[in-house]
Amino acid sequence: MVHLIKLLSRSAQDTIEIGEKLGAGLAPGDAVALTGVLGSGKSVLARGILKALGVTGDIPSPSYIIVASYEARLPANHIDLYRLEGRDEAVGIGIEDYLYSGSVNVIEWAEKIGDLLPPSRVDIAIDVRVKPDERLITIRPADDHIKARLTGLAGQFISMGGQ
Repeated sequence: MVHLIKLLSRSAQDTIEIGEKLGAGLAPGDAVALTGVLGSGKSVLARGILKALGVTGDIPSPSYIIVASYEARLPANHIDLYRLEGRDEAVGIGIEDYLYSGSVNVIEWAEKIGDLLPPSRVDIAIDVRVKPDERLITIRPADDHIKARLTGLAGQFISMGGQ
């Protein structure tokens, strides 16, 4: 079973490709909980995931609208919690309706809602490295169903530089 995958992304394009490979293993109802400092690449990774789900065209960060919903091969919500103060404000705007809608949810600043996150998810931390374009991407499946699905993708991640 896959418990933890660490990948070194050397560019935004690498990050998009990692997102595409991850997105290929997602199913309806799954969530991807993204954490990292401002500018770490959460939106870039989200774009790759959403592309793999069949979203076409421009995929802007939903910072001002909070949730962008897409009808694609798999319905998806791109959720950006940056502008929210925390869990209570998220509940106040009805975030749970999105999180438990059966769509794939890609959530930036996921740490702001903690226990509201669906159990069927992948937790991803993005850390900025010394070189300007490098990112360390740590992928941790949160439940056995996602672990099982990502096991099949582990070889693809490892060939990209995973450990």
